[in-house]
Amino acid sequence: MSGIAGPLVFLAIATIAWYVLFVFPQQKQARERREVIDSVKIGDEIITYGGIFGVVKEVEDDWFIITIADNVDIKAAKEAVVMRRDPGSPDAAAKDEVND
Repeated sequence: MSGIAGPLVFLAIATIAWYVLFVFPQQKQARERREVIDSVKIGDEIITYGGIFGVVKEVEDDWFIITIADNVDIKAAKEAVVMRRDPGSPDAAAKDEVND
């Protein structure tokens, strides 16, 4: 029995280490990404994976209508959102001052 205990302990430790190093961080990142997508509301500035910057005009179940220029709206999947920024945030105000 003692001959098999060593490999089993090593296998258990390797499995735990694999979970802690790979699975847990990936689940945490997916949860944070879902929170960002769920928090997007009308008027928020967003960036998509395609590098499109725009302001959310309409929110539906699986997609957004995004205004990217005057009189130019596009439809984008919610999963395409990389980042959101509230236009009322201090960062947005600082950016607006620089652009003026």
